[in-house]
Amino acid sequence: MFFRRVPQKSWYEKAVERVFRDRKLCGDKLLPFGCVCGENGFLYRTKLLHGRYRMEFEIHADGSVRVAVRGADGEEEMPHLAPKTVDRLQERALRREYEEELWHVAECCFEPDFFKADPARSLVAHVREAYGDELEFLWRKSPGSAVVRRKDTEKWYAVFLAVPRSKLGGSSRERVEVLNLRVCPGELDGLVDYSSRFPAYHMNKKNWVSLCLDGSIPVEELAERLETSRRLAGK
Repeated sequence: MFFRRVPQKSWYEKAVERVFRDRKLCGDKLLPFGCVCGENGFLYRTKLLHGRYRMEFEIHADGSVRVAVRGADGEEEMPHLAPKTVDRLQERALRREYEEELWHVAECCFEPDFFKADPARSLVAHVREAYGDELEFLWRKSPGSAVVRRKDTEKWYAVFLAVPRSKLGGSSRERVEVLNLRVCPGELDGLVDYSSRFPAYHMNKKNWVSLCLDGSIPVEELAERLETSRRLAGK
């Protein structure tokens, strides 16, 4: 019996997947950004390594992105192989510029689309409608985490994220969407149940709590706790 070997994805291909994962195309931003219409979608070109290479984006209507790197002669390089004419130092520079351009396009032409569960979507909409506040995605290395802060004090009052349940103290590796909120002093002990309410992930565990957005907590309760958290951030 013969087995067909599945080609391993290159660093370059994985970088495209990582940067554009969970993002939604904003079609009205493409032309102002500098894209042009092509046969199969919109095209965007930029230079790498002081013009030694040309990076080409093909952005399709469904939000999928294809990226090619071409040499000065216009011939397409294989992104998963370091060009033979590039030494290790130049390859590191090429990767750095390549990834920076991916983020530039992603942040200018796409918007985050991380939170899929209904409770998370309802709360995000509530934050916008009730308080006029927007989610801020502050960390490229943790693109699925977003904070919300008050405009007057600049203090955070909510953090949306997705983590494995094991990170909260459970045993499952299943990823769950979570909302971190401020709590009143002394309230935490009676609130945490290690089922849907946990000591805050990556926050001060005396003043914050992590609430699972998996339907186990009524949205009405979440909205009330969100209001309390926002009030606490006003002090």
